[in-house]
Amino acid sequence: MFKCKNILIVIWYCFLATAVHAQVTKLNVLSYELTLEPDIQTQSVKGSLKVQFEVEGDTKKVTFDAGTLNIDKVSGANLLSFSKVGSELELALSTSNESPYEVTIEYSGNPKKGLLFNANLNQAHTVYFTDHWMVCNSNPSDRASFSLNLLLPKGMQSVASGKSLGIEERAEKTLHKWHQAYETPSYTYGFVIGSFKATAEQIGDVKLNYYSSELEPKALKKVFVETPNILKFFEEKSGIQYVQDSYSQVLIGDNYQEMSGLSVLSKAYPTFVFKDSSEIHLTSHELAHQWWGNMITCEDFGHFWLNEAFAVYMSSAFSEYKFGDKKYQSDISIYKSIYDDIVKRGKDRSLVFKTWMPSRLNRNVIYYKGAYVLHLLREKVGDELFWKGIQSYSIKYFGKSVKTDDFKVAMENATGLNLDTFFDRWVYNKL
Repeated sequence: MFKCKNILIVIWYCFLATAVHAQVTKLNVLSYELTLEPDIQTQSVKGSLKVQFEVEGDTKKVTFDAGTLNIDKVSGANLLSFSKVGSELELALSTSNESPYEVTIEYSGNPKKGLLFNANLNQAHTVYFTDHWMVCNSNPSDRASFSLNLLLPKGMQSVASGKSLGIEERAEKTLHKWHQAYETPSYTYGFVIGSFKATAEQIGDVKLNYYSSELEPKALKKVFVETPNILKFFEEKSGIQYVQDSYSQVLIGDNYQEMSGLSVLSKAYPTFVFKDSSEIHLTSHELAHQWWGNMITCEDFGHFWLNEAFAVYMSSAFSEYKFGDKKYQSDISIYKSIYDDIVKRGKDRSLVFKTWMPSRLNRNVIYYKGAYVLHLLREKVGDELFWKGIQSYSIKYFGKSVKTDDFKVAMENATGLNLDTFFDRWVYNKL
């Protein structure tokens, strides 16, 4: 019974230490253009970042997140001064009638998290904590386009958010160019570098790429054999086609993490799939985030369940579609058992957090209680109205930030039902 739980539970570890970012600012980033030179052997980065942004009203100071990065230089037409205060880069600006503002930030550092290096395998990959390898605004409601130029040793491969614009040969290195034209939050940006075995398949307009430093192409396709079906299932349930022309899955390291246009999955993941072909929750969970999370994003991490409970539940909905009701009910019984344990210990609480602090308990609440609540909502309104509501909500808020009441109203409008009592009981814990 708990085999599924053991697989699913690893999802929180990739985001377990995320701190609440209480940034209150009038900052709206429009675009990031980053040239980054990662050095795997020294576990360091050098970056040159051009940021275009707007500020509301007559704000004279804006703050970016910069982790432990060293800020070497900042330049811009309306820049008065800059300073690094703790983990934040503060910029003092002069009043400008022109919009947007534009600054260029030169930085360097040895990321303590967010960018994981493996010197033995000559690999590196990102895992959340974007501000530890790139200066950015970490607020999940701030969406921007993203261009990434990776300066890498010759012969190295790269996979990154956005579309590949090719490789430019330099004297001693190569410049790998990537561009994401549509806007997503900065925590969704990422990349993988190294040497990999790879295979791909074309599903309609989407190219699916699979990478591993260990598995041969035939085995890789076996690990990800359900990806085309999962993609089509989520397109149908959301009513929205996958937004990019490619989706990449990379077996690397020990983490499971969605990013815009790609996911990393632990190199140990194939052992689960080869042992039981129905244990594909991590493939479907991370792919679900390409809709619920990356493109329909919680306004702040107090509403984080709208990202994670949806991904957990949608992975089980696909299992129901593919493997039948018995598999789905097995998943739901696991989520319920986790929730029952929370209740037994007197720790039940609202799915909406006034102040989000990561912990195992809080993760169990938003991931598994949240998924169980979606199941109960489906039971209450019936299959047809539930999926009608999910599709209506997804279409309305695709590419936008959401809070819990947005989801509630969307479901009420689609079903014609008043859901006050249900949300007060199961979502807000008022009853």
